[in-house]
Amino acid sequence: MIDLHTHTTYSDGTDDVITLLKNAEKSKLEVLSITDHVTCKAYEELKHIDIKQYYTGKIIKGCELYSTIKGQTIELLAYNINTDIFNELLPTMYCSETEDNKWQAKKLLQICKDIGIYIDYDNLHIDYETQFCGDVILNEISKYPKNKLYFDNEKAFYDNNIFYRECMTNSKSKFFIDKTTFYPSIDKVIQLIKTAGGLVFIPHIFIYGDNSMKFFDILTQNYKIDGIECYYTLFTNEQTQFLLDYCKKNHLLVSGGSDYHALDDWNI
Repeated sequence: MIDLHTHTTYSDGTDDVITLLKNAEKSKLEVLSITDHVTCKAYEELKHIDIKQYYTGKIIKGCELYSTIKGQTIELLAYNINTDIFNELLPTMYCSETEDNKWQAKKLLQICKDIGIYIDYDNLHIDYETQFCGDVILNEISKYPKNKLYFDNEKAFYDNNIFYRECMTNSKSKFFIDKTTFYPSIDKVIQLIKTAGGLVFIPHIFIYGDNSMKFFDILTQNYKIDGIECYYTLFTNEQTQFLLDYCKKNHLLVSGGSDYHALDDWNI
């Protein structure tokens, strides 16, 4: 078994590096990739520990990077990268996740004020280093049933993931945050990956809802993609088979990942 899509506390995961390695060993993973968002600091830590003491499988160096299509946030995965190059160049292309989080919070709170969402702003507190602003703000929004009237999809009122994907990153939503000028273009992200000797993969393409196939067509028809994450926790069998068939037809590499953020993702 493999997992080429995992996160640690260096981005938005709950496991530190050593804990992740231990859990991977318990799960009998033969191949692992740590793909934190916009950082390869986990691999700096790995240089200074005896990895085999915690995990005996193979590690493929990876990273998950943000970009946008038509103003909406998407992600790309990079594999087999020179992490020293990434750690040198990433700060020139992205702000820190903490600053990103603060910026999104400011935008989202202003949106809430503008459309009339009720929030107890005076008592709202976000730890930008450990809490994603969208989760905290939605939790505050959902305390007041009258706020549900502002949601086109009632599920987004209760679910953090749906709120992020269908509201904060959906240009058709009143909660949309446009990051076109905040994240680097796809061209620049792919150039970075290639500069670091890496491979470009499309992850979890079907999590983008109604835009999934539109984004898929843009990425596969306009950019040099090396592979696709065909196996993903939330994919249906039909979606996985579609991607496998596409990779076979177009001679692309195949990967799979859980998007591991916490222990429950592997059900250990």
